[in-house]
Amino acid sequence: MMKDKNMVVKKEQKSDIDKKGYNTLLNDVKSILEKAKYQTYKAVDNLRVQTYWQVGERIVREELIHKDRADYGKRIAERLANDLSVTRALLFEIIQFYRAYPIVHTLRGQLSWSHYGSLIRIQGKVVREFYEGQTIQNNWRFILPLADLKIKYSLLNIEKNFLPKKR
Repeated sequence: MMKDKNMVVKKEQKSDIDKKGYNTLLNDVKSILEKAKYQTYKAVDNLRVQTYWQVGERIVREELIHKDRADYGKRIAERLANDLSVTRALLFEIIQFYRAYPIVHTLRGQLSWSHYGSLIRIQGKVVREFYEGQTIQNNWRFILPLADLKIKYSLLNIEKNFLPKKR
């Protein structure tokens, strides 16, 4: 009999809540939690971008010290990849990232590591900067493969409108 009384109390408590107000509250709380989750992922990814930039900078600095030794950079990167238990591909991508963005202040907080992974494959600073801007402006979650981008935005058109005119 006690069990039935508890069930009645719970039903009464549930019916005491304003349904419309509760649904608004529930949606607001869900929204707050989703926003925090997104901001957390964004912060972690920004930290990854900054960290990879620092790693790339350090490796390239070491390569410059030993620039007189052929293939030193390649050998050191391969050994680091092995000792750090990361793929060679990732380490070479980190080095390529640093070379494409040698000034840390040029990194954009709105872009993720995935964005940069695509952007570093684009030859030419002006064209790369164009796609950086398009990615941010259009809120692209990822960047299309370069061949698809060439179709969407004719590189000829980009070069005509964005590259400095030859004199």
